[in-house]
Amino acid sequence: MKLLDRYVFQGFGTAVLWCITLFLGMFIVLDLMGHLDEILRNHVNSRLLLTYYGTMTPLVFIQVAPFACLMAALYTMGNLNRHQEIMAMRASGMSPWMIARPLLLTSAILSVIVFGIGERLAPEASMTTEAIKANYLDKKPDPNQPHPLIREIQHLTAYGDGHTLLYADTFDPIDQVLTGIVILQHGKDLRLIRKVTAKKGVWTGENWRFLEGTILHFTPDGLTVGRPVPFPAKVIEAGDRPEVLARSESQADYMNMADLRRYITRLESAGSRTISKLWVDWHAKPAAAVACLILTLIGIPYAIQSTRGSTFLGLSIGLGVGLGYYALNSLLLAIGKGGWLPPPVAAWGAPLGVGLFGLRQLWKRLG
Repeated sequence: MKLLDRYVFQGFGTAVLWCITLFLGMFIVLDLMGHLDEILRNHVNSRLLLTYYGTMTPLVFIQVAPFACLMAALYTMGNLNRHQEIMAMRASGMSPWMIARPLLLTSAILSVIVFGIGERLAPEASMTTEAIKANYLDKKPDPNQPHPLIREIQHLTAYGDGHTLLYADTFDPIDQVLTGIVILQHGKDLRLIRKVTAKKGVWTGENWRFLEGTILHFTPDGLTVGRPVPFPAKVIEAGDRPEVLARSESQADYMNMADLRRYITRLESAGSRTISKLWVDWHAKPAAAVACLILTLIGIPYAIQSTRGSTFLGLSIGLGVGLGYYALNSLLLAIGKGGWLPPPVAAWGAPLGVGLFGLRQLWKRLG
């Protein structure tokens, strides 16, 4: 690594570390203050708090790393510009890309780290954090709950064997009980052939036993065959084991890309209508990690101004564009999940669009 590259790299790397540390600390302090009443009222012990904030750290890191890159880029390049060092680099024959290379390389490496954390650590960390929050920080814990880190799941949707989709209003992983059940069984051509409703489902150790339900059959044309047939209790092959159901309900936030893709593939074979939303989530995972590189690219040109008096204006514009990136990305993701945009466009529209805009601005300022 050349001396100038090392000099810029050290300045940017130090600024990124400081920003990430500051943002992490601020988030934890604010979250702790926000839940202080619940912590005292529920007598949450220090060990559980350490687990909560320890598992929350990688999740917060993923969120703050891109913005830390933006702030570090604005600070580093603004500082170099203020001391006329960029002018000296250009006079020595360095191209715009050579000047920006240490920052872009560092942010690209950080994007890979963010992606790795999101794939390896974030799924399990999300489950633990949400469980502790739901059981201890959002309500008074039940002293009879044998497993405080496992909570009741609302609105379960899961795919079972035989092209079967299972819906349930609630699922208790501890008691292994489903309530408010609807089972849709499809044929090989994905046409609906049977619908089962039941008030309750109990895991027997080998299969699900459904209580107080009805069965309705359909013709290949989608017409009903007779009336619903009631039953007091019936064993029906629908849904996986309780531990598998609990995992499948995790969906995008609690799955890495490989798990999510397998889940989507299973749902696709049953013709589920939630596929578009899940594909947006799948594409958004790598796109979110690239934000470190994109926001660094945005920060560099706006930190560089020809006159000292316009430095603050450039920093403000750069910060505004960075915030605009988050707003645009959230908007496109929401539109994509609503089915109005193809999933790749919804997930990658903001990174690619803002990235190209940043390249153009960088060339204008340094070209």
